[in-house]
Amino acid sequence: MINSGRNIVLMLVGVVMGAVFIGASQGGAAPAKSKPKPAPTATASPLSWAEVLEQNPDPTVVTDADFLKRITETKLPWRVTDKATGIEMLLVPPGKFVMGMSPGDTEAVELEKLFEEKWPQLKYTERPAHEVTISKAFYLGRTEVTQEQWMKVMGSNPSAFQQSSEGRESKIAKYIEEGLTKKEAQEKAGAETPNKLLTAKNPVEQVSWDDCQKFCAKTGMKLPTEAQWEYACRAGVRKPRYGELEQIAWYRENSTSTTHPVAQKASNALGFYDMIGNVLEWCQDWYEGGYYKSCEDGVVDPTGPAQSELAFRLLRGGGWGSYSYGCRASQRGNFTPGSIVDGVGFRVVRTP
Repeated sequence: MINSGRNIVLMLVGVVMGAVFIGASQGGAAPAKSKPKPAPTATASPLSWAEVLEQNPDPTVVTDADFLKRITETKLPWRVTDKATGIEMLLVPPGKFVMGMSPGDTEAVELEKLFEEKWPQLKYTERPAHEVTISKAFYLGRTEVTQEQWMKVMGSNPSAFQQSSEGRESKIAKYIEEGLTKKEAQEKAGAETPNKLLTAKNPVEQVSWDDCQKFCAKTGMKLPTEAQWEYACRAGVRKPRYGELEQIAWYRENSTSTTHPVAQKASNALGFYDMIGNVLEWCQDWYEGGYYKSCEDGVVDPTGPAQSELAFRLLRGGGWGSYSYGCRASQRGNFTPGSIVDGVGFRVVRTP
């Protein structure tokens, strides 16, 4: 599956991908979409690596009252920008949540049965649900790492879905030839951008877990643990998704088989975008399908199993090619750490 390109994410593939790209649509009521605000003038920061954009959480963005209170109680800046990369990050406070299969999530049960039938070696399950304590606050990227941010650190762009403005004129000519007016062709080809990369705000993809480690080594960041990821994704919600799928995610049914600029869909109750959909996101943990059994009595700051029998790392969130089954808060994807796929990217975490 390594280097297999976009065909991987357009079909149900073999053992490694498992549930990532299969599903059906369900979801709760979508939260109001919160647009990122223009960055205000940065203030003095107690964090050496960050500039503060907003000290206190915005209640129109952090719509969960309990999280709003707990963020304020940390006395840490809520919204910051990492100085080295320009990545905007939001504070996630300490707390407890229930990790794993959401109550009544029939998709999770059906997925488990499918794995048991076809790929028993993965031992896939999202059960038992278990209480997790996150003991320390952390900062998480508000969006997935973009192509622009990756290039700033790494100097090149591995993405399959990258388009420079240099190819725009030929596209316009092609569309006119097909019968569109010049105006229609220009609109379809997309707008010109100052940096000449029309997909600069799209998430970077075709990055392996190993590649992400190199990015993190250069920036002082990390990949989130599986527990940190689900805690931030759920944002206090016990349902399979934090909103209606069409409103929160780019996935198989609406993506037109491509990534999209980050932060176009509705955010969750903590202000994070694209936690579900657009690209799958690497987590730090090893993957073991039955790992949750060891957590059933509750765990504090879990970092996953010490090793993986199949040498897989975890993926979360579903992507542009995922069926709706793969676009749930508790769904657990997996790949070998060297895998490079055009439906897989990441977001980063830092501790104060």
